[in-house]
Amino acid sequence: MKNQRVVISYCLLLILTAWLLPGCGPQARKPVAGSARGQDMLTLLPADTSAFFVLDWQKLVNLKPIQTWLEQLKELETYQKKAEALPVDFKKDIYYLAVAVVGEMDKPAEGLVALANLKYQKDKLIPPGGGDQKPELKTYNGLSYLPMIEVEEKAIVCLAFLDSSNLAIGSEAAVKKVIDVYQGKTPHFLSNKNSRNLVKDLNTRAITFGWLTVPGDLLQSKLSQNPSLMPLSKVKYISSFSDYKNSTYLNEIKLYAEEKDNLKSIADILTGFKSLGLGLGAQPPELKEVLEAIEITTTEKYLKVFISLKEEQLQAITKLIKEKEKDQKNSRPQAGKNQT
Repeated sequence: MKNQRVVISYCLLLILTAWLLPGCGPQARKPVAGSARGQDMLTLLPADTSAFFVLDWQKLVNLKPIQTWLEQLKELETYQKKAEALPVDFKKDIYYLAVAVVGEMDKPAEGLVALANLKYQKDKLIPPGGGDQKPELKTYNGLSYLPMIEVEEKAIVCLAFLDSSNLAIGSEAAVKKVIDVYQGKTPHFLSNKNSRNLVKDLNTRAITFGWLTVPGDLLQSKLSQNPSLMPLSKVKYISSFSDYKNSTYLNEIKLYAEEKDNLKSIADILTGFKSLGLGLGAQPPELKEVLEAIEITTTEKYLKVFISLKEEQLQAITKLIKEKEKDQKNSRPQAGKNQT
């Protein structure tokens, strides 16, 4: 009887473990070229990052629509030989790209930084200087970076070599913050519980995903003259993702507000815009299909706007836009005409 209880307890433990582990998922770590995941890029960003956008480069360049588009892009042929001469193969060596604003959104230029997860050789990325001298590398906490654009002896754009898999490009102040995070001197974006909970709502396996902390006074000042849109000023965060599966484009935007009632008011506004668009009689059928495909739903935490478009639908929209541009161009009066 005792052995039977042990077996039953052990089985229950296995079942509980199997149920909990998938929910936990693998922890984020420093991104390594070739084995990194999207969420790993967030471990290079400071805890006070207010916006970021991550792109899975390999997924993007290997999409059939993208490959077809690149083959048809005649302008690309001009840069083909120049690209081949570069020390990085843009189709094979790059894995993830990210752009972020470190610190508050009120000074985005100072906090703007880009990250690249790739395979590269440091010596080949340093451009040759005048004569036999190469540009002088600077060091910060023992880690080297290259000032690329300097104004009045102040580095406006720098390139930091974090390790053999990761580069950081941005203002000197932003790059130094990333170096501090990389070396563990300051916490990264996922180090606090609030950020980890926010990222749980993100689809970090998608081709792109992003996050924005909305400045408190940004929408307030812009919407103050239109009381009917004031609920939009309650938006605190915005997240998004884009993906492509089974010849279908998937796009999602989530809005986070201070209270659930705020989300309901915002949903009413967006639903009203959708209904207004569908009610326009002169609307092309292609655009009506897009509007009808938009799903607007709310939960306890956020409002979600989701749309999925088939390949043929997007092609129809693209064709419609090109035709409208052509009509507008033809309708413009040509110089020299109608002049006596």
